[in-house]
Amino acid sequence: MSDMSMIGQSIKRKEDYRFLTGAGQYTDDITLPNQTYAIFVRSPHAHAVIKGINLAAAKAAPGVVAIFTGDDIAAAKVGGLPCGWLITDVNGKPMNEPPHPLLAIGKVRHVGDQVAVVIADTLTQAKAAAALVEVDYEPLQGNADAAKAKTSAPLHDAAPENLCYVWALGDKAAVDTAFAGAHKVTSLEFRNNRLAPNAMEPRACNAHYTRHDESY
Repeated sequence: MSDMSMIGQSIKRKEDYRFLTGAGQYTDDITLPNQTYAIFVRSPHAHAVIKGINLAAAKAAPGVVAIFTGDDIAAAKVGGLPCGWLITDVNGKPMNEPPHPLLAIGKVRHVGDQVAVVIADTLTQAKAAAALVEVDYEPLQGNADAAKAKTSAPLHDAAPENLCYVWALGDKAAVDTAFAGAHKVTSLEFRNNRLAPNAMEPRACNAHYTRHDESY
């Protein structure tokens, strides 16, 4: 039987049974001894300067174990989130790769950007305390149109034109020659949807510290 015969055919799912019978296990299903819970405080702005963060009320809330901000992460010299696929542009220049700290430092760059993380004894306590964190924002120009990115306020100092890289495939000279000799040229503008897979459970972790070898 050719593999092509599977195209358009129903494929038996092997993972459904455990989910349909309640035997699926997600991060929330795991509860470790003395477990604490983390909730992020996220930016309501697409682009803004963080002028200050007041944690006094949140730190005094019941059950709070600790609260961390971007300044704490920087002071502890904790690394950021690297890009998983580095690109070299058409001129051989490495792509602009601004730092991506775990928590925003000095500025937020998208709605939902993490500004602080609240850790408490229970999930309810962590949510309640996170609501008490007061962030003083100075909103800046935001933009959601890629065509206007070069003329919009830069999100990163390392990318003043909001440009990560210029990438190309194919033979540019041959394409230019073909267009130059074409009887008629039609221009079209395309808007492609952003495509990203979304799992039912977001990326999450449940960490356990082992004292005897100081491992997680």
